[in-house]
Amino acid sequence: MDINQQTKKYIVQCIILVFVLNLLGHLVMRFWAFDIVVPMAVSMIFVLVVEIASVLIWRWVALKHRDMLPSFFTGVSGFRFLLALAVMFVVWYVVEDAKTMKTFFIVFLIYYMTSMIHHSIFFSRMSNRL
Repeated sequence: MDINQQTKKYIVQCIILVFVLNLLGHLVMRFWAFDIVVPMAVSMIFVLVVEIASVLIWRWVALKHRDMLPSFFTGVSGFRFLLALAVMFVVWYVVEDAKTMKTFFIVFLIYYMTSMIHHSIFFSRMSNRL
């Protein structure tokens, strides 16, 4: 198994996943007249930055310190959760009206949970192969 190929595969899958979520978001906006452009943009940036950073760090750990992978997975999960809480806190602080805040939280939660599922499936398969 080539770790560099798996890293590229993960990044491509992440980009496709975000593209599909954005496509679904645009369909929701078109048919139900919700304004979720800003929540989608913030969620997209969050998922792409966190996922790409985590897979690049995973590549480094897998190549240099394979015995540290279980700790790495725990650390990434905790870091992602704390970063998501920080993003939601900033939105809660910045946004004035409750409806906009709820809309953001729902959209962000969909992106967050989808990225968690993708991360869990991909890395559980990778752990079994290493």
